[in-house]
Amino acid sequence: MTISVGSDQFKNIVEIWDSGPNTLHVVTASYRTIRISALGNIRSGTAPNYFAHYEEHVEIEPKPGQRLRVWADAHFPWQDGADVEECLLRALRWIDEEGTKQ
Repeated sequence: MTISVGSDQFKNIVEIWDSGPNTLHVVTASYRTIRISALGNIRSGTAPNYFAHYEEHVEIEPKPGQRLRVWADAHFPWQDGADVEECLLRALRWIDEEGTKQ
């Protein structure tokens, strides 16, 4: 999947990686790693066609001294779109403006 993103379009996002069909990995200026997937609504005639699902790469400590990095659901505001590109661009805009805050 290819979406059009200018090099200076998102000032608070330092990396954007295509991670497969409908999915991007983003690294923010505050070193957060977020995965965005544009999930398609398969019910005919319903809107929106796609909505963004977010996961964040976080560190956990299941046992003292044992640290693991895992993907965890991130509950960010709903972003949607008529197609994959519109959905992902809206999600990128939100992350650039608000998602870099911790």
